[in-house]
Amino acid sequence: MSGINPFSTYSMAEFIKKFKASIKDLIVPGDRVLVAVSGGIDSLALLYLLEQFSEEFGYELFVAHLNHLARGAESDEEARFVEQEAHNLSLPFYIDQINVGKEKNDLKTSFQESARILRYQFLEKTLLSIKGSKIAVGHTADDQIETVLINFLRGAGLKGLSGMPKKRGCVIRPLLECTRSELEHFLKERNLTYRTDSSNKENKYLRNKIRHDLIPFLKTFNNDISRNLMGLSEMAREEDDWVSGKTRELYAQLAEVPSEMQGLSFKILDFQKQHLAMKRRLVREALCQVKGDLRSISAFHVQQVIGLFERARVGSQLKLPGNVRVICDYDLVKFSLANESEENESASSEVEQKAIMLKVPGVTCLSGVQLHTGIIGPSAGLLESVGEKQAYLDFEKTGDCIQARFYQAGDHFVPLGMAGHKKLKSYFSDQKIPRNKRSSIPVLTNGTGDIIWIYGGQISDRFRITEATKKVLFIEGKGL
Repeated sequence: MSGINPFSTYSMAEFIKKFKASIKDLIVPGDRVLVAVSGGIDSLALLYLLEQFSEEFGYELFVAHLNHLARGAESDEEARFVEQEAHNLSLPFYIDQINVGKEKNDLKTSFQESARILRYQFLEKTLLSIKGSKIAVGHTADDQIETVLINFLRGAGLKGLSGMPKKRGCVIRPLLECTRSELEHFLKERNLTYRTDSSNKENKYLRNKIRHDLIPFLKTFNNDISRNLMGLSEMAREEDDWVSGKTRELYAQLAEVPSEMQGLSFKILDFQKQHLAMKRRLVREALCQVKGDLRSISAFHVQQVIGLFERARVGSQLKLPGNVRVICDYDLVKFSLANESEENESASSEVEQKAIMLKVPGVTCLSGVQLHTGIIGPSAGLLESVGEKQAYLDFEKTGDCIQARFYQAGDHFVPLGMAGHKKLKSYFSDQKIPRNKRSSIPVLTNGTGDIIWIYGGQISDRFRITEATKKVLFIEGKGL
């Protein structure tokens, strides 16, 4: 067997003592524990070990099995085997079957990752139905070593090198300090048979390649490599826990969650003051908060986000796995999930580009804004009374064909007080108007398409009132 050899001369008494110490930390009296059983060495040993001490520790057991329908008759035989084992122990049994091969296309992940996702969905649903408190899975020290090496090969940091925790949420791993060799001895001593998954011999999966090829190869350099990697995992976990605590403290100080946006943001200057190691941590924490997990987020993605902070170009953005969007604004970098409306923003904005004719005088509605227009006589006090949502224009220059639309690429106008044209894009930048709000700001034009007023901003100098003005076009907006 290519798994981890026992670290010392095998002792059943020592093994049992180690297991009891583990469940004492993970299970409390009154717990209703759902045991995930595939029928293999690890999960079957877990089931019988938990059953052996259930009365002593005062918890109830339930057995769950998910048939992945991946290996035909072999998968069906495993399901019948687990059901019989549950019956032998007089334990409630729950089973379901899902064609992982078909479902993985919708999940857009590998077969093994799809199986993992669907398996935990089944377990969580079953736990809820039995009003349970814990899900026990059979991950061993061998699995931990393989996980650490997988994460190492993927370029993981401390969190990846720390491997799997003994407890995460309602999921517990009582065998995480036990080896497959120890479990095999346990089953053999009790004359218990188990099922072998034939796919575990296939080297098309990374975990199997590490199990069958890499670990035996590493042992030619250091026969104690398994013990050393377990020690590395433990040290990495302790240090990661400490650094994670510091990260959460700093994150609580720096992360801003404006009420008008879904997601969060960091001020660029505050973020840039941090050490590079902390920057990586803050980015991962932000992505986890927005996305819900860090699956498919790699070290490369984290470095991309850090680069966005360093360049700090307004409008720069990243599209990351899981529909995460990271956008650089003026003094902020914002993290959010792209929703359906954002994905269709370009399509909807094209619809909005159709100009709407304003009633002069009268009231015109435009995307939540009411535009009131009227014709009045000139007055020396008009300019002093202008509000940000009001405009006074020379009616003889604008004409009565006034239209309202939204920003279009290439728009330009002559801002009040200037002689030359200015691109509307540059005007928005100067006014520090966020990019995601620009497409919703009405732009008013005359009959020939010249911009006369940017709603909430400046009028065009070409249409301002002067001493020669005889009629004044008054426009006032309500809303936005």
